[in-house]
Amino acid sequence: MIRMLITYILPLALPTIMFFIWSAWVRKRLKAQHATDAEAQEAFKISTPWFRLIIMGVVLMAVGLILSVLFSPKNPPDSVYKAPYIENGRIVPGQYGPK
Repeated sequence: MIRMLITYILPLALPTIMFFIWSAWVRKRLKAQHATDAEAQEAFKISTPWFRLIIMGVVLMAVGLILSVLFSPKNPPDSVYKAPYIENGRIVPGQYGPK
C-alpha cells in the first residue's frame, strides 16, 4: 500500500500540493505587509494552472516508475518466484530462485 502511495499517488498530487502551499504563503506574506484586500487581489491574480500541474504530476510519476525499475533488485531471467510457506512453524518469506 505504501509503495502504491509513493509510486503513483504522491507524484501526481505533489505539484498541486506545492502550488497550494506556495499560494497560501504568498497570501500570508501580503497580509503581513498590511496590504489591503484590493491590493492583495491585484498582486495575486493567478488562476490555478491545472493543466501544468497535471503534466508535472505525470512527469514525476513516470520518473518515479523509471527509477523504481532501474534500482529494484535484479533477478535472473530464468528465475521463478517461490511463494511464502510455513516450515517448522515459521513463515519463510517468498523469494526468487532457480527453476
